[in-house]
Amino acid sequence: PGEGAQWAGCGRELYDAEPVFRRAIDAVEAHWREHSDTSLRKACFRATQAELNEVQLAQPVIYMIQCALVELFKTWGVYPDGVVGH
Repeated sequence: PGEGAQWAGCGRELYDAEPVFRRAIDAVEAHWREHSDTSLRKACFRATQAELNEVQLAQPVIYMIQCALVELFKTWGVYPDGVVGH
């Protein structure tokens, strides 16, 4: 995904329903919080669209969702050879 792939609440239903997706989101969040006071998880699930459109949130949120999707895909037997972002 590139710029503009994020939307307010993106990934929330998967976070609530899929333990593997949730673990991946939480892992990225933990690493991110070592360097920032901003919660990516909170931003992803609760920020307004205008806030998510700002690059300082958009890019890391998209990365976090992408990582979680790759881990979820693996549970479905889909193993990407590579993952390309913006």
